[in-house]
Amino acid sequence: MSLSSFRGLALAAAFLLLSTACRKSLAAPRAAAASGSSAAEEPAREPSPAAPASPDSAGYPFSRAERKAVEEFLGRHPDLRLAKDSDREEPSGSDGDVRKLYGVYHPYFVRGDLNDDGILDFVLAFVRRDSSRGTPWFSVVVFTGKQERGDSGFSAGSFIERDVSLSRGDLSVDRDAVLITPDLADEAVRRYRWDPMRRSYIFVRDDADDDDTPVPSRT
Repeated sequence: MSLSSFRGLALAAAFLLLSTACRKSLAAPRAAAASGSSAAEEPAREPSPAAPASPDSAGYPFSRAERKAVEEFLGRHPDLRLAKDSDREEPSGSDGDVRKLYGVYHPYFVRGDLNDDGILDFVLAFVRRDSSRGTPWFSVVVFTGKQERGDSGFSAGSFIERDVSLSRGDLSVDRDAVLITPDLADEAVRRYRWDPMRRSYIFVRDDADDDDTPVPSRT
């Protein structure tokens, strides 16, 4: 082989190696850019909403059927949580007699036969999750007891009042009426009674017990 032919082969080999290296160096940035674009375009995952508080977290003596009704209600209303005894402001001694009278006293949970069907119902207060600790906003809900094929259960829950102040008050039952007392230091009480004709709980004035003409709630 002549010297000129050998030089030609050497130049061709060097050119081939150089072009291969250039292609690899160009391909690497493109792959990195493609990978970065894919990561940037992937939508950020939103945090999952907080699960509703467990009915057991409030310390109420729920039966199995009551607990199930409350769990299902919280699942439908994730903006609410159970009202707890600790949501009450520290009393100034005004409800000391109440605790002596009832022994076990929960200001936001009470049972009673509210529609005169012989089956126990219960009333429970809930608090808006977005309200502050200093000013909690309460909603009052009635769960109506029912019997189906021998099994006890409760309705989905009916709102009586929404976004009201109860941090100084409580809930109670007087015969077949639900009593909402915003402040135990005050005599003002709001009374609700089941109306079988309207199939709902209606607001009753204190002077309407005898004339039987209740006023619908405006809440």
